[in-house]
Amino acid sequence: MNNDYKLKISAKGSRKIGQDFMKETNCLAGIVDCIEIDFNFPHDSDFDAEIDFLKKLSTEKGTKYTVHAQYLNGSINDFNQAVRQATIEELFKNIDIANELGSDIVVLHPALEPYGLKVEKRIDLEIEAYKTLADYALSKQIKIGLENEAQTCFWFPDRACKFELLERTLDIVDRPNFGLTLDFGHASVSGEDYINAVKNLSSRIFHIHAHDNIGKAENNTEKFNRADPHLAVGSGSINWKEIVDILRNINYQGYFELENEVREIEAGVKYIYQL
Repeated sequence: MNNDYKLKISAKGSRKIGQDFMKETNCLAGIVDCIEIDFNFPHDSDFDAEIDFLKKLSTEKGTKYTVHAQYLNGSINDFNQAVRQATIEELFKNIDIANELGSDIVVLHPALEPYGLKVEKRIDLEIEAYKTLADYALSKQIKIGLENEAQTCFWFPDRACKFELLERTLDIVDRPNFGLTLDFGHASVSGEDYINAVKNLSSRIFHIHAHDNIGKAENNTEKFNRADPHLAVGSGSINWKEIVDILRNINYQGYFELENEVREIEAGVKYIYQL
């Protein structure tokens, strides 16, 4: 075991816009050296001033970034070619912005099954989309981290949530820059063995999301009125000590992102480092 090992902790970025975004981002930059910028609403349009601010912050403080791509209702596997292509073009733009910000990681949600309709053709469409996105990202020297989803409703197919099936997707896509964003909170909600996942997928884990819960979706819904509550680390039942130990054992070198509210990040950093 490497006793000198220390996780590189990053933080989920502000979900606000304008001056509020800049204020919260400045706050985060004083706690961690890397922030994940989420390009979902309201950051999916008219975000140019914020991008300029992020570039300036990087120059002045050395702040680094990762990027969370938009997830548009599973449209990368839409049967309508125009919708599917428009979605891919939007994701290309996310990759371009990641490149502008100096990020080498783009987090991507798996495609969904709208209304839970299990149509085999969707799988072929999403695999082709993953290959297309990975090839485009590779041209920018960027990695795609496919994130394991939380199995909270019938829109999330097993292949989006179960590590065994996610690994199969990685094998089929077969791109050196197409790996996994391992979300421990989602794995807990889905009843997945996240410790074995770290062991089995160690070299293919590009990025990590860390947030807490109390296990099964129905338990979280009963207590927090949310199936996937994204609690601060240490506030639920996830064994973070075991996680830190296994990450040390595999010498994980990517970022360990606290995917919580801005006000919870500083305490989360202290909690993880105490382990």
